[in-house]
Amino acid sequence: MYTINDINNDAASIFKSIGFPDKKNEFWKYTNLKKFQSINMTEPQKFDLSQDSFTNFDNLSIPVITILNGKVMSYPQNKSCLLISEKFKNCSEIFYKSFIPNDDLIVQNNPFLILNSAHFSDGIYMNMKSKSNADNNVIIRIITDGAKDNYQTSYPRIYIETEENSKSKIILHHIGTNNKKYYKNMVLNVDANKSSKVSITNIFEESQQSFSMNNVILNQKSYSEIKQKSFYLKSGFIRTDISNNLNEPESYSSLNGLFLGNNDDFIDNNIMINHNSEHTYSKVLYKGIMDGKSNAVFNALVNVPFKSKQIDSDQKNHNIILSKTAKINSNPKLKISCDDVKCAHGSTIGNLDEDALFYLRSRGINLKKSKQILLNSFMNELIDDLSINEIKNYIDNRIGDALKC
Repeated sequence: MYTINDINNDAASIFKSIGFPDKKNEFWKYTNLKKFQSINMTEPQKFDLSQDSFTNFDNLSIPVITILNGKVMSYPQNKSCLLISEKFKNCSEIFYKSFIPNDDLIVQNNPFLILNSAHFSDGIYMNMKSKSNADNNVIIRIITDGAKDNYQTSYPRIYIETEENSKSKIILHHIGTNNKKYYKNMVLNVDANKSSKVSITNIFEESQQSFSMNNVILNQKSYSEIKQKSFYLKSGFIRTDISNNLNEPESYSSLNGLFLGNNDDFIDNNIMINHNSEHTYSKVLYKGIMDGKSNAVFNALVNVPFKSKQIDSDQKNHNIILSKTAKINSNPKLKISCDDVKCAHGSTIGNLDEDALFYLRSRGINLKKSKQILLNSFMNELIDDLSINEIKNYIDNRIGDALKC
């Protein structure tokens, strides 16, 4: 029988051989792990939390899974939703081995994926059925309650498989309580089968004293569609690595994100899209608004191997800097080994448009309101098409709280 302990041991051996990356690694060139490597860590001791610490979205009538300090606290117990330890009692060798990365590129460039496999104690597995009903919608609350002194650790693990022709909406709400210290290392795997459609919304509200490492692996079969949106509303030190594998023809992905930086926030997004089959399509659009002494990194690589012809890929990153001390490094890239492709990429970094501000001020609108109007215009295309109104309103309100012009 397959066990989590075996995975832990194998992954620990892999990490021992590679260690943490240095700045010679292109994927980590702008990410300084020196402070992280010096912190003292402790395992969580408490697994109870007041309901007042988070928003329930009760009006949605959607099943809710709660993960607290890496431990699955509640979930709808049925054949489609299991603990990973239960799934291992009756799973394929391929499923089991997917928890131990063996690709050299992944192993070298994403040590935190390896560290999650080395330390997670359990997680949640979901199978999204082909019936089109509300049961394929789910809210996953990933709550981390830190400590005052040492950094409390947690290793949430989520694995989702979608059946052929299924439709799913998944909302992941990442919550850090009380502005305490913690190190969270989360992994989300999504395997999208033929003609399935998956919508993923990530809402990050982390503690400002946290280290939050997030690893997302998206595998797609023919005619599947994955649309993911990530909203970074509160951050400390946060990094997200996304590996999107378009493995069969006519698969499509759309990866969008909005990140808001303030104070000493560090927000790091790394995206790799592998067009592993011909006739595959991808779009990436990330926008950032940086204030205070915040720092952001955007790395995106579209990889088109030899023989993956007739690819259509577009990646863009646009940023607004609100202070003289905020900064961002933006690096959208293409790696193309085939001629018959349509690939584009672009990046912009700038301040609010002074002419537009002057125009609004000349119409009697004060400076603060004028800035809010321009920032809302910048963000709206990422927010307007959210399909669940309560989630959209929640994000709108939190953005309003975060942006103080």
